[in-house]
Amino acid sequence: MIIDLSKNYRKLARELFPNARIIADRFHVIRLFNNILNNYRKLATGDVRKNPIRKLLLKKNRDLEPYVKRILERWLDENPLVKEVYYFKESMHRFYRIKGKNFARKILIRITDQMALSKIPEIKSLRQTIHYWRDEILQFFENGLTNGRTEGFNRVAKLIQRNAYGFRNFENYRKRLIYKTS
Repeated sequence: MIIDLSKNYRKLARELFPNARIIADRFHVIRLFNNILNNYRKLATGDVRKNPIRKLLLKKNRDLEPYVKRILERWLDENPLVKEVYYFKESMHRFYRIKGKNFARKILIRITDQMALSKIPEIKSLRQTIHYWRDEILQFFENGLTNGRTEGFNRVAKLIQRNAYGFRNFENYRKRLIYKTS
């Protein structure tokens, strides 16, 4: 069972499905880092959504062109707090590419130990969250499942509903949803 990082969902899943393996969705784990990164970026650049550095910080470093990486590195050198948060975000991206649960456990311990040394209070708080969800995060390495497909279906359903300005007949909504997702 793949869930976001909700204590209530986890509690409900454990009650209703005691034998289920609960997996913390990797998107939601990395999103926690992105939220902190975006807050520190705003402190450095102001809340300008069109600032190109915003998109560069949220992209995976391995997906950037070499010349863009150099530009980003120079900018990060000028903004050490953003650089530290960016380092942790990229560490988590690399963490999710690891093969094997035992090796992943060692790397996660190493990352959380580095987070403990951070002077950024949000990173220390996030370290506690990761420690709290450690077993569910590591469960990902058993089978590599994510919640992406379910999230995609939910997005399509919301898009259909928004485009139709609401349906008067639920059966029509249901038929259109089945057609779009099959």
